[in-house]
Parts: sequence; C-alpha cells; structure tokens
Amino acid sequence: MFVKNVRRLLAIGIMAFVFSFLPANNFVSAEMTSPLGYTALEWVGGSGIKTFMKAPESAGYIDFITTIDLTQNQIKLMSTSTPRIDGGAPVLPFVASTTTENWLFTRSFVESLKANNPEVKFLWDAPFFNVTMTATTLSLGLKSSDAEGDYISSGSRPTPDMEQARRMLIIDNQTNTAKIVDFDADTFVHVGDQAVEGFDPLGTPSSKAEQAARVFLGVRNEGKELVVYCSNSASKEEASNALTDAGVLPTNQIQVDGGGSATCAYNLPGQYFVEPNRALPLIMGAIPFLGKGTITINNLNVRTGPGASNPAVRKLALGTTVSMHEIKDGWVRISDTEWVSTSYVKKVKIVPYDAKITIDNLNVRKGMGTSFVITRRLKLGEKVRVLEEKNAWVRISDTEWVSGKYVE
Repeated sequence: MFVKNVRRLLAIGIMAFVFSFLPANNFVSAEMTSPLGYTALEWVGGSGIKTFMKAPESAGYIDFITTIDLTQNQIKLMSTSTPRIDGGAPVLPFVASTTTENWLFTRSFVESLKANNPEVKFLWDAPFFNVTMTATTLSLGLKSSDAEGDYISSGSRPTPDMEQARRMLIIDNQTNTAKIVDFDADTFVHVGDQAVEGFDPLGTPSSKAEQAARVFLGVRNEGKELVVYCSNSASKEEASNALTDAGVLPTNQIQVDGGGSATCAYNLPGQYFVEPNRALPLIMGAIPFLGKGTITINNLNVRTGPGASNPAVRKLALGTTVSMHEIKDGWVRISDTEWVSTSYVKKVKIVPYDAKITIDNLNVRKGMGTSFVITRRLKLGEKVRVLEEKNAWVRISDTEWVSGKYVE
C-alpha cells in the first residue's frame, strides 16, 4: 500500500510538471484519450461523449468515467416541471435579490427527469440536498435557469458543511468552458451560467472503509472537457484517484454527491450505470449541439417550431450568438422549443478546430500582421489546427500566425 501511494504521488507530481509546459489551448479531444486501466464502452456515447468502465480486481463494483467535450456539448441543470418554491431569504454569504433565494424544489425519480428532457444525452446527480421536507432545500449553492428564468439558490448551508473545504464547478455555455476552483460567492454569482457548490474531495479526513455511491467531477484540457466519475461504492480517495488516473489534477476535482443518491446514466429508458433508490430535486446533463451561430439580421423572429406558420415568441438582434442543436427543413433549433430560419444564421467555429489552407504559398508569420517576419509557407489544401482567432488572423502554433482570410 505504501509503495502504491508513493507511485501515485509521483504520478501526480509528474503530471503537474508536464502540464506546466503545455502551451495554452493545447486541447486533446475526448475521443483521443482513455483513462488508465479503463475499457471503452462502444454501445453508448455520442458526439463528444465517451464512457469507460473498470471492473474490480476481485469482488466489488464497476467504476465508470465519462468524458464530455464541451466544444460539442452544453451542460444543463434539470429540475421537475413543478415550479421551484420560495424558501425565504438566502443564507450568507449570498445576498437576496429578485433571483437569489433559498429556493425549494420538488423531487422526482430520475426516469421522469430523463423523459422530460429528451435532448439530454448523458446525465448525473449533482447538488447536495436535504430530504426533511416535502419540498426539498439544497444544502449548498446552485446557479441555473428554468422556465421561470435565471435563479441562484444559496442552500441551507448547515454548519457541518460550512466547516468543510468547499469548491465550485462553474460552467460557461457561451465560451464552452468549465472550471473548478475554491468556493467564492462573488465568482459563483457573476461568472458562468451554471454553477454547483461541492466539496474538496480530500478536504476532510476519510478512509477506504468509508464506502458509498460517489459522483465526482473533474475538468481538464484547458477547461474544454468535463470528466464524470461514478460508482456504486467507492471511498473519496478511490474516486479522486480515478480522476487523477484519467488526467485530472486533484486541484481540478470536486465532490458533488453526498453518497446516498449518486446517479449517472445515458438518456435511454431504464439505463443506469449507478442508480439511486430515491427521488432527486435536480440533475445535471450534457446536451449535444451542432455549434454556435450569429444572427445576420436585426429583429429575427424566434418561433415555437420549424416553419413560418409557428407563433413568434421573441426577436433576436443582429449579432446575437446562439447555440444550434438541430437543423430541420431550413430551420435551426436554438433551445428546447425555439427555432429560427437558417437563412439568417452564420455558423461560428469554436477554437480549437481543424481547418484547411485555401491558397498556395500562404505566409506563416511570427505575429498578427504583415509587419511580422515570415517563417515558412503553407501549401493549398494543407491542414492546420486553429488555436486562436484575433483581428482577422489565426494562430496555428505557439508562435505562428496566418491570415484568417485564407483558412476555412
């Protein structure tokens, strides 16, 4: 055991050392990575979503790791169709506002949450909650939106939880990134569009004897990839170590489930890797999307279905950025129930992305602009990886730039 732990500490140290030398935006696709000791499950998955399993050496439960490419999926917190309930003033450090309260939620079985959110491909349990009331209060903070709009719930924040080291997962679906950092109320409120408060996986003493169902999350690849670990029975150390072996530094991990209600599953009827025996107030999920787009005219009608005969529910301004989830008969779906004409949506590529050179002998320069030194030339049709876009120029390596006019 001592030797095994020493090896793991050395592995973490080496990983941190190597990561410190990786260039910015050095993103590796979820399709290209396999967690150490895990086997890919080929019968499930999706665009940018891949699940791996690891069987126990002898008796025990199977561990599951799912990688989610955030450049191809958005993250959503889903609740029941029943409106959330006013639970009174938020608990400090959260401050009361029109959207911030200690909200209460009704609970629902996961199968119902799956059926009510068919656009979700993969889902897992996230917020800590209490079960002492008919309407459930959360234990820790949560930020999301529902049919009534954006909201922030402070949670009841019981003293034992406040005495533990806490972290937060921040999701920004506009930039397709995520981060896990130590909890800070101001950041929680103002950064990103989805946020979940949880615990530092190793912030409190534990032991392998403390086995429970677990859901741990990790962020890797410069915030472009979310990693979900779940198991029917694991200690905190085992869950954290699994994420570490999957390439997630311990500082980029968070515990988001208390142990008794852990769930992870694909949105298929009756399919679960880890299944709870009780109802949940909310659940997190990944929604595949086709990419981003910008609106090319002012006051574009947003309709309830694909066609001009469907009612218009609102209008979008010129330049508005939207997420494209489905294209049908010349219309694109930009939310669960909203559609706009594809004639007025220009697709935006999300960096990093693969591209081709459209002219022969394209100059590669040391910076953005023709005043910078030419280092080499690219051939017509040559493939490049676009790492950054700025002022009509694109960066294709740490120090090389080419004109964006000749890259597609």
